[in-house]
Amino acid sequence: MSFSERYGYKKINEALLKESMPEQLKTRIWNVFHQYVFRIFHTRDYSKFSEQVTDFIPVLWDQFFKRDVEFLDENRFHPDVTSNKIKKLFYSLSWNEVYDFMEFYAQYCPQELKTKTSVLQKINSILEDERAPYRIVNNMVTPLISEEEIEEIERALNLPDKFESVRDHLEKALRFFSNRGEPDYANSIKESMSGLESLVQTLLGEKGTLGKLIEDLTVHPALKKGFSSLYGWTSDEGGIRHGKFGEPIVPGFAEARYMLVTISSFINYLIEKLGK
Repeated sequence: MSFSERYGYKKINEALLKESMPEQLKTRIWNVFHQYVFRIFHTRDYSKFSEQVTDFIPVLWDQFFKRDVEFLDENRFHPDVTSNKIKKLFYSLSWNEVYDFMEFYAQYCPQELKTKTSVLQKINSILEDERAPYRIVNNMVTPLISEEEIEEIERALNLPDKFESVRDHLEKALRFFSNRGEPDYANSIKESMSGLESLVQTLLGEKGTLGKLIEDLTVHPALKKGFSSLYGWTSDEGGIRHGKFGEPIVPGFAEARYMLVTISSFINYLIEKLGK
């Protein structure tokens, strides 16, 4: 936080609001894309172009911007025109569409592109620096969680192929959690728990529910009891009950975030302790 912000001379960054994006944040994001992706157009020498970048541009143009691809053919020898056009379209995007743009790049830009990892790392660094309420995790724009929590989720999403079903459930959980239009926190929690259930089945080589199988794990009884209780909650069609009034509480961001992070951490713990 700057001096001006600490002492009230400047309002705390608007990026703290989930449904906004300050112009300075949009500009810094564009600067990264310009430097690592689109600046290549200004070389005016297509022989030096990265094949992955030139292959990505038509995909971006057609599938994201949904523009006439003939424009690219007509301006093939006028790279500045193409670059400036993309810049103009980028700056016309609304706050949520900028996040769509980042996510599209993360998911559709070829993995072989050497700068792709650097681009995503630099964008996350900017989002953190500008205190934006989102981060890119597993190629998806996700509501703000700490770097340590992100690390736990990413570790769980990169398990060996032996645990493919676990990864699938966690990816679905993250997708439900990260849907900026209509987040589905209840299904995110369900998928997180299903990922843990799938892991326990794999580790024990048995079929059955987590509530029963967890008793066979060689972990501390308190951990068994805690996750057994969480499983009971996610299996209860009525959901969490309010302690005083007995009314069901619809799970929200906080509950889904807690379950995604906690279960990812527990999965990583079990893999390290029992996976061998």
